[in-house]
Amino acid sequence: MKKTDLAIIIPVLNCLDYTKMMIPTIKTKHPYNLILIDNGSTDGTREYFNELAKDRWVRQIPFSENRGVCPSWNFGINFAIKELNSKYFFIPNNDILLHPKTIDLLFEAIKAPRCVLTTAFDVSGMVSQASEVLTMKLPEKDEISDAPDFSCFMLKKDAIDKVGFFDERFFPAYFEDNDYHYRIRLAGLRASKIHRALYFHYGSRTIKEGKDIRIHADLGYAANRDYYKEKWGGKPGEEIYSTPFGKKE
Repeated sequence: MKKTDLAIIIPVLNCLDYTKMMIPTIKTKHPYNLILIDNGSTDGTREYFNELAKDRWVRQIPFSENRGVCPSWNFGINFAIKELNSKYFFIPNNDILLHPKTIDLLFEAIKAPRCVLTTAFDVSGMVSQASEVLTMKLPEKDEISDAPDFSCFMLKKDAIDKVGFFDERFFPAYFEDNDYHYRIRLAGLRASKIHRALYFHYGSRTIKEGKDIRIHADLGYAANRDYYKEKWGGKPGEEIYSTPFGKKE
């Protein structure tokens, strides 16, 4: 693999049909490496990734079991830093479609002062068919809001240096995004949603299409919610601690 500033990291667990629709929508003018993380899929995803990995700019990371969202993100980011010298990490869900300009818009916006994370804008409630996002006219107004969407986000290395990696106690998913956004704010940094960077999100397909995964995720939701409240003294939006668990620095 070549060394590139940009690494695209996609963790998956089954949902092969969605992955096959998503991968071709990756478009950017910036050189990149593609890191595909398989969390123990059983639906042909591993074989599909084997084919993609014949490209010298693609690396497949096969896990034998579901490691969860945060460990997958952290593994991909750490691999990109150490092996590829990457400074920017684009991490989309596999159940989305990207507008052709989205990655470049996120890449440009993340260079703003104090901004360490940018996310795209989900148009799923605005179109009748998912494929419409591929040819949508971009909004003229360059609107930015402080409401990040971790289904399609870009992170830069400054975030890892100043905020750290994602908290792997949040397993398998839920509240890891609230936790990281809060930590960004505590560090005096910014996470921004770029409203011109469009994408379509089918919505939690990994959980919805796997019964065992859904049950595990439902149990994890309650545990992660309680852990978040213990860590920050309240649920998202009601935090009272400025350090984890209210401990003095």
